[in-house]
Amino acid sequence: MISLDQYFGIYASHPDASPGMWAAAETMLDKVNSLLEQAEKEGIAIETNPNTNSQVGGETNGGFRPQDCPIGAPASSHKHARAVDVYDPHNALDGWVTDELLTDFGLYREAPNATLHWCHLSDKAPGSGRRTFNP
Repeated sequence: MISLDQYFGIYASHPDASPGMWAAAETMLDKVNSLLEQAEKEGIAIETNPNTNSQVGGETNGGFRPQDCPIGAPASSHKHARAVDVYDPHNALDGWVTDELLTDFGLYREAPNATLHWCHLSDKAPGSGRRTFNP
């Protein structure tokens, strides 16, 4: 499962990675990791990203992003330690997740058609309030 160190990655010592951000990330990752554990119990392979050596997607910016990171909007959930992109190279996780599961785990996700090869999960509701939303 995803650790806090893996989530913060290269930004672990960045000034934006404050104790409050670490606390927010811990709360969010508890929910995400619980969902990932359930997925594995039901036969979904949770794979390791060779770029991050973890389940965090992308090359370096699938977890926490500081405000000066050029990827993502200033209000991005990643920049508030409330979202993670889970490595999902075969879209198996996104194919398994339902809005009912997201509700059960207190999570939201970007629509699978917008996140090919990763699954964006957040514990912060989008403006629409929908469990699965278009970014």
